[in-house]
Amino acid sequence: MSENSQFTFNRPYKPFGFNIQVPERTIQQAGQSLENLIKSPTEPLFDFLEKNENVFNGDVAFEINKTQAQNFTIGSMLRMEDEKVNGKSGKIDMHF
Repeated sequence: MSENSQFTFNRPYKPFGFNIQVPERTIQQAGQSLENLIKSPTEPLFDFLEKNENVFNGDVAFEINKTQAQNFTIGSMLRMEDEKVNGKSGKIDMHF
C-alpha cells in the first residue's frame, strides 16, 4: 500500500463531520418547524380573542340591551292590541 492511505477507489478523501453541506430548503423547513412550534400554543388564544372581540369591547352588552328594549316594546304593543280585541282580562277575587 502506498503511504497515502486517504485515497479510496479514486475518490478524494472527505472526512465525515461538520463539513457536510445542508441543503437550503432543509434549513428553511427547520426554521418553519421551529416557528410553528413556538407559535402553535398561542394561536388558539389569539383566534378566540379575535373571534369574540365584540364580547370584550362591549358591543355584545349593547346588543343585548337593545334586544331587551325591543322585546319590551313589542310585548307592550301586543298586550295593548290584545286588550283592544279581547277586552280587559278578568280578575279573580281570592278574598271571600
